[in-house]
Amino acid sequence: MVSTSDSATDETRRTPTDETRRTPTGERRRTPTDGQREPAADETEGEDDAVTDNAHPTRETRDRTETADEESAATAVQDGTQLLDRSRESFRDLLAEVSEPAVVRVAADLGAGLGSESDPGGTVGPLTAYAALSDRSDHTFLLESAEKVASSDPDGAFAPSTARESADRHARFSFVGYDPDAVVSVYPDRTEVDARGPAAAYVETSDGDTLDRVRAALPDVTRLGFPDHERQHLDGGLVGFLAYDAVYDLTLSEVGVERPDPVVPDAEFLLTTRTVVFDDHTDSVRLVFTPVVGPEDDPDAVYDELAAEAAEVQATLADATPPETGGIERVGETAGTRADYEDAVRTTKRHVLDGDIYQGVISRTRTLQGRVDDLGLYESLREVNPSPYMYLLQHGDRSVIGASPETLVSVRDGRPDRGGAGANDSNDSVETDDDHTAGSDNSGHVVVNPVAGTCPRGTSPVDDRRLAGEMLADEKERAEHTMLVDLARNDVRRVSEPGSVRVDEFMDVLKYSHVQHIESTVTGTLAADADAFDATRATFPRGTLTGAPKVRAMEIIDELEETPRGIYGGGVGYYSWTGDSDLAIVIRTATVEHGSVDSADGEGGTPTNDTDGRAATSDTDAPLDELTVRAGAGIVADSDPTSEYEETEQKMSGVLDAVERIEETTEQVDTASERATGGDDGGETDDGGSETDDDGGDSDHTAGGDDS
Repeated sequence: MVSTSDSATDETRRTPTDETRRTPTGERRRTPTDGQREPAADETEGEDDAVTDNAHPTRETRDRTETADEESAATAVQDGTQLLDRSRESFRDLLAEVSEPAVVRVAADLGAGLGSESDPGGTVGPLTAYAALSDRSDHTFLLESAEKVASSDPDGAFAPSTARESADRHARFSFVGYDPDAVVSVYPDRTEVDARGPAAAYVETSDGDTLDRVRAALPDVTRLGFPDHERQHLDGGLVGFLAYDAVYDLTLSEVGVERPDPVVPDAEFLLTTRTVVFDDHTDSVRLVFTPVVGPEDDPDAVYDELAAEAAEVQATLADATPPETGGIERVGETAGTRADYEDAVRTTKRHVLDGDIYQGVISRTRTLQGRVDDLGLYESLREVNPSPYMYLLQHGDRSVIGASPETLVSVRDGRPDRGGAGANDSNDSVETDDDHTAGSDNSGHVVVNPVAGTCPRGTSPVDDRRLAGEMLADEKERAEHTMLVDLARNDVRRVSEPGSVRVDEFMDVLKYSHVQHIESTVTGTLAADADAFDATRATFPRGTLTGAPKVRAMEIIDELEETPRGIYGGGVGYYSWTGDSDLAIVIRTATVEHGSVDSADGEGGTPTNDTDGRAATSDTDAPLDELTVRAGAGIVADSDPTSEYEETEQKMSGVLDAVERIEETTEQVDTASERATGGDDGGETDDGGSETDDDGGDSDHTAGGDDS
C-alpha cells in the first residue's frame, strides 16, 4: 500500500519496471527488452538439474506436468480468443504506434445461456454473476437498476414527456466488477493507494481537494478502442463512494468549521479494468477489459492473458447457479432518542425563524449489531424497494448496500479533451446504443434529476392517475418542486456553457413499485474546461440533503447532528475511462462494518450457524457486524417535531423492512421476540420508506436559496 500526505510534493507517475509489472490476473507480465527474447521452456529446464530427486518430482514427471499445463493454457487462450471482439492482429496494430501508456478496450461476448434470473430462458443474471465472481477479491461491486414506469400501467400515463422512456435511462445496464487493479482511499490528511494490478502503477497522487485527488487516481493515459456510446456508460474506471463528510474539505473548511474525526474515508474508489456488462435491451452479456498497456509490454502476451481470463469467466458463469443467500441475526440495536431529535428540530426551526436558513435537513441513525449476510440483504432490499439505483459495494470489511431513487449527477463525455486525438479508435465490432440521452456531438453533457413530491400507487391505472393528479394539484408540492428545480439549474450552470442549461422535463410523474414521484430533468452542455469531477463538485451535496442556503445549513447540521454522516448523503457510482459518470445520492442505504463490534457489547442472542456468506459463524465470541441506517427530514418554520421524528423512522424502514424480511427466514431467530424488544418503532410504508422523494424532500421543505 502506498500512502501519501496532502503535503507531499512527489506527484510523478509511478511507472512499473519489469520486476513489478503484473498481468490483469496478478501474474508477472515479463517483457523482453530490446535485443532480447523470452527463453523457451526447454532452455530453462536445466536450472533445476542440480536439485535432488527427493526434493522435486523427476524430470520426466515435471515435463509431463509442464506439457499438460501448457496445453491447458493454450486451450484457454484459444477458447478466449474466439470470444474477444478484437483480433490479435488488430490489438497489436492498435498499440504499434503508441509510445506512451494506453488503456485499451477489448470486450468478450460471453455468449448464450446467460440472462436475467427472472427470465425463464436465462440462468445467470447480475446477482448470480456477482456471487460467482466475488470470491476472486475482497473488493467488488454490483450496480443494477429498476424501471421507473411500472408494467402495471399499460397505457403509460404520466410517463416522461420526451420520446425516450424512463426504462432507457435507468434500467438498461447492470455492471459487475471484481479484482480491481487498485483501491484508492482519500482521507483528510492523506491518500492511500492499495496497488493490486498493473494499472495501479499509473495512479497518481495529488494535492488539492477530495475530488482533485479522486481525479488523479484515474490514470491519465491515451484511450484506444472505445466505442461511442450515446449515453453514459461504465467501460471500466473508478467505482466507489464519495462520503457526505467530504463537505468538510470541499466547502466547510472555507468557513472555518472544524471537522470531526472521520468514520469512513472522504472517498474510496476501486480502479477496475474488468467489468461484466449486462444489457437488457440486447439480452447480451459482455466482459469488458480495459487494461493499461505500457510501451514495454508485449501486446501478444497481454492479449493472451485477456483471452484466457475471458474463457475462465465464461466457464465460471456457465456453471453458476443462483446463490443461496444468508440472513441476518440481530442481537443488539441502538438509535438516537426521540427527545434529542425533537430538540434538534426545534433548534433548526429557530434558525429558520431567525432568517439563517430557509430549510435544514437534520438526520439521525439507527444501528443494528449482529450477523449480516451482504448478498442476502441486497437481494431482500431490491425486492422490497426496487429503485433506479441499486448497489452493493464490498470494500474489505465495509459494505454499502442501497436502493436509491435519485441521481446526484450524471455526465456523458465529461472530459476536457473530448473529441480530441486518441479519444476513440476504430474497433472490429463497434457498439452503439439505440437510445440516447445526450446527442452524438463532441460536447459533454451534465444531467440532474430533481425528485420532489410523493404519493402512493393506486390499485389500478385509473387510481394511479387520480392520486397523481391530486399530487400535481397541490400548490405547496408544486412550489417546492419548482424551487428544487431552480436549485438544480444553479448547480448545473456552474459547469455549463452559457445559455445551455435547459429543463428538458418538468414535473413528470414517474412510478415505482409502490409510490409515484414528481421528477424533472435539468441538463446543460458541459463547459470546455470542465469534466465529470467538476460537475460532481458543482452539485455536491444536493440541497435536498442539506437544506438551503447550503453552506449555512451544513454548519447547522455539523452543530446539531450527534455523529458524522459518513457515506449517507454522499454519492455512489462511477467515473468511466471515457469521461462518463453516474452517481446516485446515498439514501435508503445500509453501511455494514463487518467484525467491528465486540460480541460482549451485543444485547444478547446467540450467533447463527448459518453457512451462507458473511453471516456464517460458529464462534460465539467472534466480533459482530454493525449495520447503520440513516435518514433525515426537512425542517421549516411550521415543522412539527413529532412528525419529523416519525418521518425519519419511515424513511429508515426501507432498509429495516428488508432486514426484517430475511430475519424471518433465519431459523435461529425468534422474530416475534425481536419485534417486541428491538423492532422499528416508526410506521411502515408500502414501499419500505419511499414515501418522500429524498431525505429533505417531504411536504415541509423548501429547496431554494443556494448560496453558491
